[in-house]
Amino acid sequence: MGDRCGITRGEHHGRMTAQLVARLAVVDDHPVVAEGIRRILEEHAPGVTWVGVATSYAGLLDALREWDPLPDVVLYDLDLRDGSTTEDGIAQLHSRGVTVVICTGEFRPIPIRDAVRAGAMGVMLKGDPPERMVDVITSAAAGDFAVSGDVAHLLISDEALTPKLAPREIEVLQLLASGIPRKVIGKRMSPPVAETTVITYFKRAVQKYRDLGRQVETPQDAVRAAVHDGFLRPIE
Repeated sequence: MGDRCGITRGEHHGRMTAQLVARLAVVDDHPVVAEGIRRILEEHAPGVTWVGVATSYAGLLDALREWDPLPDVVLYDLDLRDGSTTEDGIAQLHSRGVTVVICTGEFRPIPIRDAVRAGAMGVMLKGDPPERMVDVITSAAAGDFAVSGDVAHLLISDEALTPKLAPREIEVLQLLASGIPRKVIGKRMSPPVAETTVITYFKRAVQKYRDLGRQVETPQDAVRAAVHDGFLRPIE
C-alpha cells in the first residue's frame, strides 16, 4: 500500500475517534454511484484522498497507468457489464499492491464469494449506512477483512443460501439459458454427452434447489435460480 494509508486519532464532538488516512478510487459503471460514495467519504472520512473513477475494466487498466501514486484501496463493483470478471480487476490491482473492497447493490452469493476467494479484503452493500461503509474501508486498509453488515456476512458465509452445483450442471443450465434446444445441448457440451445425460444433469440441479426448500420444479426454474444466485450471468 501507499505510504499515506493508515489510521490517525482525532476528536469529534468531544470523543476520540479513529480517522482513516488513505488514497481511494472506485471502479463502477455508474458514475452517479461513484459520486455518491465520494460525497459520503467527504462527510464521514475526511482523511481519505479521492483518486478517481474507472467505469470499466479497460478504463481501470488506463487509470492504473495514469494514477500516480496509486490508490491504497479500490472499491470495486461486482458487475461492470463489460464482459470482464471481478477477478480480472482484483488480479490487476493486487499485482500493484492495491487493496480491493467489493461494493455492490447485488445479492448474488456466488460472484461475491468468488471475489473474496480472489482476494477482496471486504464486502460492502451500497444500501448500508455510511458509517459501516467507512468501517469496512478502514479495516481493509489496515489489512483486516470486513463486511458492512449481517446481510453481507450471510452472502459470503451461509452455505444454505445456494446449492453446490457441479460444473457440468452449471454448463447445461448456461446452454439452456443461451437458447440452445435441450436436444442439442449435449452436442454443444465439452466433451459432448448423450441427451439422457443432459436430462440427468437437469434433474440433479433441480433437486439440489428443492433440497434447500427453493421453489424449483423445471430446468427453466433452475436457470432462473442459478442467475439469481450468480452461477450464471443475468440474462439480457
